[in-house]
Amino acid sequence: MSTSGLTNITVSELSVQNQILLGDNLDNGSAGQVLISGGDNNNVSWSSNSSTILNPLIIGSNLSLSSGSSSFNGSISDTINATDTNTQLNLTAALPIVINDLGGLNKQIDIDIDTATMGVSGGELEVLQVPNNLIKGTNINFSSGTTYNGSSAITISAIDTNTTYQGSSTINIDTSTTPDTINVLKVPNVITAGANISMVNTDDGASATTYDGSEPITITATSSGTTYQGGTNINIDTSTTPDSINLDVSIMNQTLLMFNQSGITTAIIGSAYPNKPTITTYLDLSSATNTIPGGVLATKIQQTYLRRDISTTYIEYSSNFRTSFVAQSASVMVEFYAVIAAYSSKLFYGALYDYINSQFFATSQTRHRFKFDNGLDQDPTSCMWYLTGLTAGTTYYISPYFKSSKATSYIYAGNSGAADSFAPAIMRIYDGGNNVDIY
Repeated sequence: MSTSGLTNITVSELSVQNQILLGDNLDNGSAGQVLISGGDNNNVSWSSNSSTILNPLIIGSNLSLSSGSSSFNGSISDTINATDTNTQLNLTAALPIVINDLGGLNKQIDIDIDTATMGVSGGELEVLQVPNNLIKGTNINFSSGTTYNGSSAITISAIDTNTTYQGSSTINIDTSTTPDTINVLKVPNVITAGANISMVNTDDGASATTYDGSEPITITATSSGTTYQGGTNINIDTSTTPDSINLDVSIMNQTLLMFNQSGITTAIIGSAYPNKPTITTYLDLSSATNTIPGGVLATKIQQTYLRRDISTTYIEYSSNFRTSFVAQSASVMVEFYAVIAAYSSKLFYGALYDYINSQFFATSQTRHRFKFDNGLDQDPTSCMWYLTGLTAGTTYYISPYFKSSKATSYIYAGNSGAADSFAPAIMRIYDGGNNVDIY
């Protein structure tokens, strides 16, 4: 092909408004074809586009090409796709914050609220009302309704009950202050000065006879000038200040000395000085209420005639001889005296029996042999027992019991008023005191 008539141009951009015709046949190519150089001294021709990108695009994570290729260099038309893996941030919320999942990488942060009392307006939280109602009480008015929860504005007002107070002769109300001031003027009842009492106004020294609190008063007791003199068995020592009132060392002419009766311990204590004991004279101790160590605590006498037949087992002499006593010390002596006949070589025994607790007292102390008779004698016999280990103040109960080694022995006592008959049977209980030596 001849290149005559062609013009060489150097441009940065070439715009073709019509067709590009090649060769003698003026070939304008087909759609999609591109100009292909034939090399040095060779013709340009229309041909398919087989050019590629110098640095191809590599397909990364979560992307793919419809062709399945791992890269794109422009050699073919292809479609790039994104893979949705639904991978999101791991968000944790603490109430009242909550996280809502909107799908994909989309998360929504929200707040959980009590919709009854809170709401959202203009993108901000707001209080709708308080959770508990305020209820109006006595003498309170609301401008609307009877309760208030903050959801709407109201006006609250108090009802003036118009309660007023007034002062009295003893109370003053100062209405010039806010609030009013209540003051005490004086007490309702006055103190009046009596005998040997003087009053003066503390401020000016003026004499006064009463005090009601309205003025300051000084109260003074005046001396009555009363003097005293000693009476029977009382002397007053005026040499001391104040005077000393003393009981005389020797008390004379007394008619009664009575001690406290409430149950506390009382005592009369004599002299403990060696060889100088306290001497008592003309004392009558015959009353049964007296406690005398070594004295008789109880006595039983069988005056009328009684014959008691005694067999080989212990039997009670008589229920009349059942005796209670209050121990005054740790021991007592019990004596039973009667005419006893233990005929034909019999042994006669006596014992003390506790008729309340139904048992004999200690065997070694109160069950003894008292008599042996090998004839036909009727002898007055004294039976003696002792009890030790007693507790002073405790009540004890005894009754004499007897038995014979053979049947039958007899106890004779009393008479029917005839002279020269049997003597009475007598039982006596003596206080033994605390100084009892037993060998």
